[in-house]
Amino acid sequence: MTDDSQTPPPPPPPPPGPPPGPGGPRARGRGPRPHNKPRGGRVRGRPAGGKLPSGVPSLEGRDEQEVEPNGEAFELGDLSSKSVDGLYDFLQAEGIEAPSNRMRKLDLVFLAAKNLAQRGAALHGEGCLEAAKDGHGFLRFAANSYCPEQGDIYVAPQLARSHGLQSGDMVSGRLIAPRDNDRFFGLRDVDGINGIPAGKVGRRTVFENLTPTFPDERFVLERDMRAEENATGRIIDIFAPIGKGQRGLLVSPPKSGKTVMLQHIAHAIEENHPEVELIVLLIDERPEEVTEMQRSVKGEVVASTFDEAAARHVHVAEMIIAKAKRRVEMGKDVVIMLDSITRLARAYNTVAPQTGRVLTGGVDSQALQRPKRFFGAARNIEHGGSLTIIATALVDTGSKMDEVIYEEFKGTGNMEIHLDRRISEKRIYPAISLKRCGTRREELLLDPKVLQHSWLLRRACAEQDDVKNAEWIIEQMRATKSNADMFTMMQKMMKK
Repeated sequence: MTDDSQTPPPPPPPPPGPPPGPGGPRARGRGPRPHNKPRGGRVRGRPAGGKLPSGVPSLEGRDEQEVEPNGEAFELGDLSSKSVDGLYDFLQAEGIEAPSNRMRKLDLVFLAAKNLAQRGAALHGEGCLEAAKDGHGFLRFAANSYCPEQGDIYVAPQLARSHGLQSGDMVSGRLIAPRDNDRFFGLRDVDGINGIPAGKVGRRTVFENLTPTFPDERFVLERDMRAEENATGRIIDIFAPIGKGQRGLLVSPPKSGKTVMLQHIAHAIEENHPEVELIVLLIDERPEEVTEMQRSVKGEVVASTFDEAAARHVHVAEMIIAKAKRRVEMGKDVVIMLDSITRLARAYNTVAPQTGRVLTGGVDSQALQRPKRFFGAARNIEHGGSLTIIATALVDTGSKMDEVIYEEFKGTGNMEIHLDRRISEKRIYPAISLKRCGTRREELLLDPKVLQHSWLLRRACAEQDDVKNAEWIIEQMRATKSNADMFTMMQKMMKK
């Protein structure tokens, strides 16, 4: 029998917690709100996660006049344009000690800019914005092919929102000097967007909402010169005219002169259409060809060589197409010359998540969607602006994957130029197969008289071999100074 008098007393009730309010907990399992975090928001200058990326300078706790200005002003672009030896000389002249005599160029630029800014110099920079999902972003530099690197410029979320910035915008402004442990600069304010003062940028229609139309304005590639380089432009003007907003494929077997032809087209566009913004994008190319293209073409040359990872190829391509779209939204005419769409598609296939559904040649069924989106961005915009993409496609390489990639892209373009290895083996350049070249709706680009002569030439070439056609057309062009002179000579021969 149990004795009730020996039952232990119940435990005392817990002490009452603090009343709800500024000093009490907001909810079970959550601590008090930080004093600098507004209700329903986040810390100013920070991304949605509430934490700045590592190495990013912050305005919090800084005074605007933390460093006394010394009246000097520097542009990051001017520092980046210097050679490595020039940067070492600049550091020595400014009294800045380099920790090593064997440093990368980007590290030298960062060291110089950081020390100048900490001394009180006003520092300005410009770069292409790569926006993150949580609102912040970084300005990437053309010197590094718009890839992440130490010395990039951090853009706070509220700054990106207030100016409506998107990936691909070229943004310039005053910078925040990095502290000792910081790896990036910070953007204090925005001065310009895509070459326009920030206060004068009006409403912009999203690229995907712009109305695409057939190209109706031609790029004239013929030049006032008798060099063999002019033959490329003259042949293309007749047999495969390129218009603003064209989506063209330059189909080529190996060693047929596709890279040289791209250079010739780029030179003609630069000379005859200086208002066009030209970008040459080299993917998975040899380093020496990148150097040659940079020295040959005045436009912007962006490259990711074959010794780089496939993820870098993809990143560079995504940045370039985003930049081009932002320029088209501003009503600009942009030309991208890509070498090559085949290697870019290979890179996308490498980095794409595997779905288990593999096509012939080892191509994943979903891997080509993103390179198609890249190529499909080429279009002529109603009421102004255009994006032209001329991409090379590799054939006869012995790779089944390359064949599958070409077959997938074959019907997506509206202009094709085919090169023939048999012609190039006879050292005849340009090695163009005249019978296989053409442009959809070419009547919108060519004058009626030129169109009629083009049809006559096609009929004459239809009965001959590609090698004989190439020899004959180049002989006619060497005998005349322009296409107009050649057409006049043809009319005289027909009358006889």
